[in-house]
Amino acid sequence: MRVFFLESRSGPLFATYRPASNPGSRRAILHVPAFAEEMNKSRRMVALQADALAGQGYAVLSIDLFGTGDSAGDFVDASWRIWQDNLLEALDWLVGQGAERITLWSLRAGALLALDLIKSGGCKALDSLIAWQPVLNGEVFLTQFLRLRVAAAMMNPELPQETTGELKKQLQRGEVIEVAGYSLNPELVLPLLAAKADLNGVASIQSVALIEVLPSGVNELSAQAQQFVRKLQDVAINTAGNSVAGDSFWSSQDIVTVPDLIPLTISVLVDLG
Repeated sequence: MRVFFLESRSGPLFATYRPASNPGSRRAILHVPAFAEEMNKSRRMVALQADALAGQGYAVLSIDLFGTGDSAGDFVDASWRIWQDNLLEALDWLVGQGAERITLWSLRAGALLALDLIKSGGCKALDSLIAWQPVLNGEVFLTQFLRLRVAAAMMNPELPQETTGELKKQLQRGEVIEVAGYSLNPELVLPLLAAKADLNGVASIQSVALIEVLPSGVNELSAQAQQFVRKLQDVAINTAGNSVAGDSFWSSQDIVTVPDLIPLTISVLVDLG
C-alpha cells in the first residue's frame, strides 16, 4: 500500500493507493467516502474491502476529501464543488497510473456525490458505480443529520430550542451552523440538500450496483433502493440490488465490520463486468 498526498487545486489530499495484485490490470476503483463522522466510523471496513479488491486485481485509491481527515483545509471551508474537483483530480491520477476502466465505490451520502460526478462526464474511463448503503435523497439525509443538533439542545435547557426547518433556513441565508462538532458551510450542504438520485447522466456508465447492509431477518432492500434499481433497469443499465446481514458500521458506537460484505462486493463487481 502506498500512502501519500495527492496534489489538488484545493491543497494536498491524504490518499492511500493499493496497486492491483496483477501488474497488468487496467481496472481501478476510486472510493467516494461517507459524510462527516460516518466516514471515520467506516475507515476499518473500507480498508478491509480495499485490501480484498486489490487482491482480486483492482487498483484501489481512497482519498480524504478537502477539509476532512488528514487532507488540507477545514471542514467549514469545504464545498460541494471542491469535493467534485477533488474526485475528478483523483480520477485523473488513476488514469495517469494506467487505469483504463474505473469504478466509483461510494458509501452512504458519497453516492449522491458520485452520481453528480457521473453527470459531469469529466472522466471517460469511468464506467460503473458500486454504492454501499446509498443515500438517495439528500434532504432526508441532511434532516436526519440536523436532528443531532436539535436533540442535543433538548438535553441542555441553556441552548436555544430549534427545529430542523429553522436550521435549514439559517443555511439558506448563508449562515454557517455547527452540528455534532462539524461546522456546515452552506456551499457544501445546500447542494447536498437538493441532491436526489435520478437518471440524469447515469446512462454514460455501463453498470450500477446497490448494496445495503440490513438487520438480521430483513431480506428486502429499502423501498427507495428498489425503486432506483427498477428505474435503472427500465433504461437498460446493467443494474444489481443486493443485501447482506450485518451491523450499521458507519454509525455504530464502536468500530465494527461486516465480513460478509467483502466477498459480496467482489462478486457483484465481477458480475457487472
